[in-house]
Amino acid sequence: MIVHRYVGVVMGLLMLVWFASGVAMLFVHWPEVTEAERAAGLAPLTWGQCCHAGDIQDVQQVTAATVEDLAGRPVLRFDGQTQDLTTGAFIHEVSGADASRIAETYARAIGVPVASSSLTWVDRDQWTVTGYFDKRRPFWVLHAHDPARTEIYVSAHTGQVSQVTTRVERILNWLGPIPHWLYPQVLRANTAVWTQVVIWTSLIGIFLTLTGLYLGFVAWRPWRDARLSPFRGLMAWHHLAGLATGILTLTWVASGLVSMNPWGFLESGSDERPGQLAGAFSHGDLRQAIGALRDAGVTGRQIKAAPLADRLYLMVDGVRFDSGGRPAPLAAADLAVAAARMGPARSASLITEEDAYYRGHHQPVSLPVYRVEMADGVRFYIDPASGQVLGAVDAPARSYRWLLEGVHGQDVVRGFDRGAGWAAAMAFLLGAAGLGVATGVWLGWRRAKADVAGLFRRRRG
Repeated sequence: MIVHRYVGVVMGLLMLVWFASGVAMLFVHWPEVTEAERAAGLAPLTWGQCCHAGDIQDVQQVTAATVEDLAGRPVLRFDGQTQDLTTGAFIHEVSGADASRIAETYARAIGVPVASSSLTWVDRDQWTVTGYFDKRRPFWVLHAHDPARTEIYVSAHTGQVSQVTTRVERILNWLGPIPHWLYPQVLRANTAVWTQVVIWTSLIGIFLTLTGLYLGFVAWRPWRDARLSPFRGLMAWHHLAGLATGILTLTWVASGLVSMNPWGFLESGSDERPGQLAGAFSHGDLRQAIGALRDAGVTGRQIKAAPLADRLYLMVDGVRFDSGGRPAPLAAADLAVAAARMGPARSASLITEEDAYYRGHHQPVSLPVYRVEMADGVRFYIDPASGQVLGAVDAPARSYRWLLEGVHGQDVVRGFDRGAGWAAAMAFLLGAAGLGVATGVWLGWRRAKADVAGLFRRRRG
């Protein structure tokens, strides 16, 4: 009882922050630039003096490659490197002038006026704090003097647009994701420390909730007393609200712990089958295929390598071409034959709706998609236009989906995981759980003050 009371004063305040910010997160999302959004904001490719390959050997194996515009010249991005295709030189640093041109092109694509702007340099800030941005640091930041006060981050290392925020997003995120995920830059910048803080505060929250449930059931004992609660006033509110929402609170705190995948208990292993589906290609193969596109007069905003069954194809703004620069739409029969390279399968079919594991929430997923369920239960989701694997779900991923997304977001009823009705239900449940915690914090604080005052009186006596 005493431990529950005093732990509740401190931990209860943090849990209240989690509940309140959870309501905000129903409507506020962390700012990000998806790959599709970034590609849509690129300038169209101009071949110019393309294509030089520098001193790269043709036999070098490449696992992923993209051709796109960088400040007016085509560049090849492959295996973490960026090569200027007009000179063959590798790009390791992007100038402020080039970054400004890249950011202004993206701004116009998303409808942001940039008649007046300024440029600054940043290595890490609140909106680029996570390890996801490490390979792109530092950044040029274009501050558009538009009504929304848009800020566009361009990697000074790769020249890619990496983050976009507006003033409203920056303010609202301090009410939602930042307090909910314990994301202030001063803490989140140190991933190891942040991870341990989230794990241990979650464990303390689980302990607090479990002890509260135990004390609540012991005090209730309906077989002894017909009354709903033996308490009166605020204590009765705390007792009944805690009993009513205690299990829900426990599942939220526990699933928050699961989100950190503590000690790697839901870690997915490596799987070589997507590589078997795609096959390999060399830098020389890629150079020849890009040259064939140039000679055929094919252009677009982005060209991506899409190897399939050891043959190289290129996707140009979603349209598939072979290595000779000729259109090569992927037939369903060819995709089925290629997918067989991954091994025996239980089922394979083209689906046009989301399923339990391939699903969107804040961001829609690409549909239709070719779903292959292997004999060992692993599911692969393949783009029917390119033959590229869009996602894979093994046993740990299935557990993670239900233990985190199913429990934390109450996503257990198909079709009731988004929209106004779901948001209203979640807000009500969060408010009810918050009532039980808030009354406990107030009662604990009031009792703690009385205990401290009594201690001082005894010492004076």
